[in-house]
Amino acid sequence: MRAERLLRLLLRLQTRGQSTVHELAQYLDVSPRTVQRDLDALSLAGVPVYSVRGRGGGWNLLPDYRTRLTGLAPAEVMSVFVGATAHVLADLGMDASSDLAMSKLIAALPESARRDAEFARQRLLIDHAGWDDRREAPRWLDLCRQAIWEERRITITYRDPAEPFDVEPLGLVAKSRTWYLIARRPDGALRTYRLSRVTSAQETDKPFSRPTDFDLSSYWAEAQQHFLATRPSYPIVLRVRDRAVLRFRPTAPPLPDTDGWFIVHTDLENPNEACASVLAQAGDAKVLAPKELADMVQRAADEILTAHRPRP
Repeated sequence: MRAERLLRLLLRLQTRGQSTVHELAQYLDVSPRTVQRDLDALSLAGVPVYSVRGRGGGWNLLPDYRTRLTGLAPAEVMSVFVGATAHVLADLGMDASSDLAMSKLIAALPESARRDAEFARQRLLIDHAGWDDRREAPRWLDLCRQAIWEERRITITYRDPAEPFDVEPLGLVAKSRTWYLIARRPDGALRTYRLSRVTSAQETDKPFSRPTDFDLSSYWAEAQQHFLATRPSYPIVLRVRDRAVLRFRPTAPPLPDTDGWFIVHTDLENPNEACASVLAQAGDAKVLAPKELADMVQRAADEILTAHRPRP
């Protein structure tokens, strides 16, 4: 719908600042010509959009312009108030501030939208934590966040033994309960560092200029795709009892076999992980291929039986 696209375009310029037509077209998933028409429509509607010519130019809003959005749809209101991630805010020391901000936002909403927000908060809760509630202590989180805010280099040591080196911290990502630092090395390469593997970190007094074309969410999406494409792959075929099928992640729809069993194709990282996964099913899974895995499971099962056989 064009009205929704115009709103997204306006909010993008308001929150992200100057953008080229090509960047806006990618963001809205439309053609540059469509973006140009939308910009003209905003201008005719009285929105102060203007273009900056030449190299490094683009489209922008007048600096003091802000739009007031009071007509939020019920689904939009619910999406804002349901999506808080408590443990991430707690790691950052923002949990109390988040509660206060939510209260202020609810108070500022129209009565109908306020009812929608309270309705959603009392009926939906998104908990990203695992059942065992274990998480990596974000030891260097405060230091990295401060360096990102102030745009100052930090010196880190990663995975001892190693020599310390300088990086330019650009962002932090919380993946489930694990924190990652996104930083630029002196050679200009972007890297992802797991904070739990940073063995030392120290902020320096060296400032740096943040790259204008860096977008944290885009980088993270590409990094995840690269990880999935390059991670080790060990495909296996199993005969699995019906009650255990959901314990695996099939790479193809499970095929019904006889007597309540299914043929499952799945993909794990290595033979050791595959062997452990099969043994954990306690007889509810049998290896069909590859043969080396079937032999490995047989040997491991024999060793378990020997270890647990009562002594005479």
